[in-house]
Amino acid sequence: MKILVVRLSSLGDILHLFPAISDLRRHFPDAQIHWLVEPAFAEMVGWHSAVSKVIPVPLRSHKKNWWRLPRLLRGLKQQLRAEHYDLVLDAQGLLKSALLARLAGADIYGFHADSAREPLAAKFYLKTASVARGLHVIEKNRQLVAKLFTADVSQAADYGLTAFHQRQLAENLPEALAGLDGQRSIVLLHGTTWNSKYWPESSWMELVGLLAEQGCLCLLPWGNAQEHQRAQRLQLAGGAQARVLPRLTLTELMSVLLHAQAFVSVESGIGHLASVLDIPGIMLHGPTDPGYSGIPGKACQHISSGLDCSPCFKRDCPKLASKLDIPPCQREISAQRVLQLCLQLPENTGRDANTVKGGTQTDKIDIV
Repeated sequence: MKILVVRLSSLGDILHLFPAISDLRRHFPDAQIHWLVEPAFAEMVGWHSAVSKVIPVPLRSHKKNWWRLPRLLRGLKQQLRAEHYDLVLDAQGLLKSALLARLAGADIYGFHADSAREPLAAKFYLKTASVARGLHVIEKNRQLVAKLFTADVSQAADYGLTAFHQRQLAENLPEALAGLDGQRSIVLLHGTTWNSKYWPESSWMELVGLLAEQGCLCLLPWGNAQEHQRAQRLQLAGGAQARVLPRLTLTELMSVLLHAQAFVSVESGIGHLASVLDIPGIMLHGPTDPGYSGIPGKACQHISSGLDCSPCFKRDCPKLASKLDIPPCQREISAQRVLQLCLQLPENTGRDANTVKGGTQTDKIDIV
């Protein structure tokens, strides 16, 4: 049995699919599971112990170079059909993911039109499953696998990351943490792609200053030029108690998080990943709902604004006249409130790899 999973992005959505992939592996223990994904997320997909091959498809980068798209798709079709898949699982439920799944030339399974994000995508599926609305996104994905394959999903969610966790803990202390000498360090994950998810920079600055007063070292990662500039400004608020990290790969950043004491994050895929690895932390939910996308049963605490308009799940706050204004739900979350929770966080038990349940280890992961 050879299965192709299609879930192109984003980091958090891919992570929320991991337990369903573990369920799929338990149901088909001898299956080869390949994953079609955007290149930016190929690194993380390869961490899942059930995934034997990662196939990146740079669809986003072809938006500006659209005339090159036919050539990309012809090459991808040839590549996928050479694998002779038995079936394709489109776990994204979009028209674009369904069209890419069709290139494999195998039967496609996915969400029913009443459950897919874009109902038209279901017309491309041989077999579909209806999943109740209102479920946590992890449970929604697991129910999809349960209904499509009559799989048992009664076990606790397994993210398939034990082997990755063990590898990271076996590594030496990251260079980015050199010279800490046991000092309490907190990673501040301030980057996001949604305008509505940004916690105000003034609030981050206040938090950095408050943590510095408590003797905590604030570690400031970044992933692009805008985030780098913001990290440099935040460093000024903490002085010697704040450190802008060098640009890190996702694997390197997770190593830093595993060796730090805690994290504070806007609602983001990296924050969810830290939570899965049982690193103590705080996640700030403005337009989102921890009951829908939070990682349950882990060491992360979730803060919501409590406003009537939240959660709205909008990329841009509908109450603002300008994207440069601060959403009310973000203004409502104070730095003092975040600090108090930071001071109550437990010790980082994420350094014990047994805290993250994993799946069956494969001998090799190919990213092609």
